[in-house]
Amino acid sequence: MITGISGSVGTQPPQSIRSAEDTAGRQLIKDLQAHNLTAAAQDYATLSSFGANNSGPWTDPKMQAEFKQLGQDIQSGNLAGAAKDAVGLASGTIASDRAVAQADYKAGDMTAYQQAMSVLQGDQAAIFGSEVSPSNGSNGFSASA
Repeated sequence: MITGISGSVGTQPPQSIRSAEDTAGRQLIKDLQAHNLTAAAQDYATLSSFGANNSGPWTDPKMQAEFKQLGQDIQSGNLAGAAKDAVGLASGTIASDRAVAQADYKAGDMTAYQQAMSVLQGDQAAIFGSEVSPSNGSNGFSASA
């Protein structure tokens, strides 16, 4: 779910930080799937340390609020809520990444587009264990994107 998750637009954390975010996010997902709330709480604490005020790696206020809710659900023992929050964070992260990449592509900024696609691919791999492949072979977006 989470991470690679850099929700910041236009910038990307250094690779070592990015890798640590990805690792923490993957571990959080694994521990939630294993119903291990104790380990998930530790993973959440690790992931939260990547942002100001324990916000995790997200800069978007909506994503920060979802991340905070995830922590509250883990702390209260609400596994179903935590799992729902994790899915929401994953979906929001990928949607944000795609929007940035699409905007860069439409603007004709191929350097920014390539960087945005790199972020998208990293987040996809971190969240789902696979990378995004372009859906139409040219720009990574389907006709409906």
